[in-house]
Amino acid sequence: MPGRLDCSSVDTASHSLAELLGLSPALFGSKVAGIDVDWDHEQTSPEDQVLIQLGVDPRSPPAPGSVRWFHATRALPGTTFEDGLQPTLSALPKVWDALGACAAEWLTKQEWIEYQKSFLRADRQFSAQFRRKRMAPGWEGPFAFLVRDAALGKHDTHKDFTRLCETMEDICADFEVLHGHSLTQAYEKLSRRCLVVFTWPGAWPGAVRAAANYVFRSLRGIGYGLHCNTNFSGKGKPVPGSLIELVEWL
Repeated sequence: MPGRLDCSSVDTASHSLAELLGLSPALFGSKVAGIDVDWDHEQTSPEDQVLIQLGVDPRSPPAPGSVRWFHATRALPGTTFEDGLQPTLSALPKVWDALGACAAEWLTKQEWIEYQKSFLRADRQFSAQFRRKRMAPGWEGPFAFLVRDAALGKHDTHKDFTRLCETMEDICADFEVLHGHSLTQAYEKLSRRCLVVFTWPGAWPGAVRAAANYVFRSLRGIGYGLHCNTNFSGKGKPVPGSLIELVEWL
């Protein structure tokens, strides 16, 4: 059975791809070193050229038995994620509770409840922005990155989601406009950055292509692009706690 595709680092991604292609690590490394990309080719993209020169048909790459993913977030210290990673609407009550604990410095419990109601129905910039996102298919996630460095925002083309999730960003921005206090700073003081690492069974569209280009560009010292990573989406369904391997506190 094919092994797990793991992009925890360049080395793990290289070993995963070598195993998937039935190559020794040394032979895989020599193939990567010999790749010659025509960046101006009119018919074949640089990303597909990398696959082809590794002996992979871009239309039907080999399928790993599972893929390792990195969900970037912030959480209160000691959070175990035993209930898994929840889509946005399911996670929203816990988001409100966490931010409510921070807002208690400025609002009473009843005032916080009234603020929640206001956020969910008001036509203010950030509350309206939150509601618009709910119209987009697959907006709820939960989401994760294939490449660990991308999850941490170490590539210029990727945002660092270990600061605040988008839902919290909308609420905190709206709260600051309305009440003049920074929920963002308050929550950052209480919480810690972390990666929730899980393994999803089966292949994932674009994962092998992204991993191959991540390895190629890393080993050759070429700048990263969006094609060097792909994202997991639960599309409104949770990632079960049984699939979570570890919570890496940063």
